[in-house]
Amino acid sequence: MRDIALEALLWLTPKIFDDLADPEPGVEAFFDHHAEWLAGRPVTIAFCAGNGDHILNYSGEKSATFDWARYNCYAAGDGVIRRHNLDWLSRVREGGERSDNPYSAGPMFVLSEQEMDYHLLAGIYAAIRAAAARRGLSVRLLEYLEPGPEFCRSEWKTQRHPEVAAATADAGGHIVPGVIDVTLPLAADPRAYAAYPDGIPEGLAAGDFVAAQTGAFVRDFDLDGVLLGNQFGLVGFWRPSNAPPLTAARIEGITRFFAQMRAELGVGLIYWMDTYWPADVERSAWGMSDEAYANLDAVLVSTFAVIVERTQIVPNVRSKAALNGPRVIFGLDFVDPWYWYRTHLDDRRTYRYQREVLAAEAGSIDGVSYFANDTFGHFVPRRWLDETLTVVRSFDNAKV
Repeated sequence: MRDIALEALLWLTPKIFDDLADPEPGVEAFFDHHAEWLAGRPVTIAFCAGNGDHILNYSGEKSATFDWARYNCYAAGDGVIRRHNLDWLSRVREGGERSDNPYSAGPMFVLSEQEMDYHLLAGIYAAIRAAAARRGLSVRLLEYLEPGPEFCRSEWKTQRHPEVAAATADAGGHIVPGVIDVTLPLAADPRAYAAYPDGIPEGLAAGDFVAAQTGAFVRDFDLDGVLLGNQFGLVGFWRPSNAPPLTAARIEGITRFFAQMRAELGVGLIYWMDTYWPADVERSAWGMSDEAYANLDAVLVSTFAVIVERTQIVPNVRSKAALNGPRVIFGLDFVDPWYWYRTHLDDRRTYRYQREVLAAEAGSIDGVSYFANDTFGHFVPRRWLDETLTVVRSFDNAKV
């Protein structure tokens, strides 16, 4: 039973900043723009610096630099930018096509040439904390950890340890390797990591490393926890048919990963973005377990229009509520911070349906989530935020 206002989980990226070394103006603009959304409800901000390789590579050295999600429709590979953009020009601009991709992804381009390091990242976290405090808001601050290579260069997954990241992802219509399988063993690695200053020992489970490294990162930067993106821990994105053969060893490895995450984070928050499918499918196809769900603080019910099977949204919400454990956070679509589609303009049918489901299934939902900025670093226009907030407010503080 929920007797408080719906939680707001907002995703935020560095694209909102004109200058990474001076984040205060962008942070202030964020809180001003979303003031109505953040007042009188639990607030969680998931800051998404990149794919999460900055967590996996982190050695404790704050002056080290890393790539960040400064692209629209990133995909690595020789000549891929020219090929993608020619395809987009031919099919979308010249041909008038409104496809999933390349229309939804948009052209490939870079938004910023600014360099990011851990000192700058710490400054961004501090600016968010300070702005929230000035407004009297109690904000839980998470960092985002993505299993794949979708949003920027992913050195740990594609160069340092491809032996545990051979699974593939669809990056704007391009199938690329680099998705972590938490059940696989790592090769020895002499490089220093925050959780393994003497290097990674041969045979360490990838999931054990990810959990320990995440715990070290969260502690060093005084964060409240982590948002595990894109069904982290379950290989084979977004469709049951993409899942690998299910074995007892795989189920055991997945369960161990979530247990290790809980052990490393302690009381820290673990939010998990699901597969877009109900819990029974996640169990039978991917090997998710009740023990794994029990280690989560919240499950984000994914509904992004470019991927979701609309018929699965309601069954998924109800199945996650039936777990009687992690809070159920319902995903809402406006824009995407890494691709240029705008759901409220490009897919009105799904946009409206998400809000209809929110209204109909409010008794099963503890919070809502959306991307706060688009691929250009601009916020969702107030017209659409206000329209959706009206729906959200109608269920705030209702004992459901």
